[in-house]
Amino acid sequence: MVLKHRADDLILEPVKSLAIPLSTAAFFAIVSSAATPAIGIVTATGHFSVGGSEVWGNATLFDGEAVLTAAASTELVLRGGVKIQLGAGSSARVYADRLALDSGVGQVAQAAPFEVDAAGLKIRGAGVRVVLGKQDKTVEIAALTGVANVFGNAGVLLASIPAGRHMNYAFQAAQDGTLTRSGCMLYKDSRFIVQDDNTQEVVELAGNPQDLSKNLGNRVEIKGTASAAKPGVTVATSVLTVASVSPKSQGGCLVVASALNAQTQMPAVAAPAGAGGPGAPAPAASGGGLSTGAKVAIIGGIAGVGVAAAVLLTESKKSTSP
Repeated sequence: MVLKHRADDLILEPVKSLAIPLSTAAFFAIVSSAATPAIGIVTATGHFSVGGSEVWGNATLFDGEAVLTAAASTELVLRGGVKIQLGAGSSARVYADRLALDSGVGQVAQAAPFEVDAAGLKIRGAGVRVVLGKQDKTVEIAALTGVANVFGNAGVLLASIPAGRHMNYAFQAAQDGTLTRSGCMLYKDSRFIVQDDNTQEVVELAGNPQDLSKNLGNRVEIKGTASAAKPGVTVATSVLTVASVSPKSQGGCLVVASALNAQTQMPAVAAPAGAGGPGAPAPAASGGGLSTGAKVAIIGGIAGVGVAAAVLLTESKKSTSP
């Protein structure tokens, strides 16, 4: 889904404050000589809390301090130029190299990737917005500029979200890597893949080939866990070990398949990669791949001692719409 600005977003316009007479550069020049150097400054148009103390206007920020916003959003400027905004009613712990969001909304703007931690997930990107929903126990991650990489437990890559896209995660995803992907299931390079409708990310699937092949060329919802294995398909960014596949609609994947140079049906001769998933030797397909528009099926009939073979050119039974 393409990212759109919502009217009810808690991130407000950049904070304006006249309470700081010094420039940011001059401020850091002064506080850097202190016994415990500050990592940044906090400004807001109202009151907020830093390190448990209520502050009005602006405050010095030290490593690991907790910031709690009230009715107005708060802007944090860290050494090195990192700019962070916390939405109204948000709380976070701020470090020199990362933001640990405890509740509410956090938005980061930085030339180089900066880490945001939320509900056990680690999000790294140059421009990201993270919304932590305590009630529905979900994390919404939006990539504003560049790619936002999302990591779960043990540093396993869960997703790479391109700019302008967003994705929702349940809190459980950080613990066991449980994910849900929806999109077209296709076949490429002797492996099964799905292109996620929300992020347009291509994910390689590891599971029972017989079960996966039943839904080739259809739109499906796939639930599984993130794998640390390296994808065998060049266009895939991660691997998902499939737990279940639920059909959403039949067909409609020819355009996606054409863009990825993938197939909506199993090749007539080639067999799928082994159930061991990525890394298993892929059997060679004789004669190469088939086009997505038309498929060649070889039909053999045995009568008596003779064998009659016919080649029938037929359209895909599943993918009938572009």
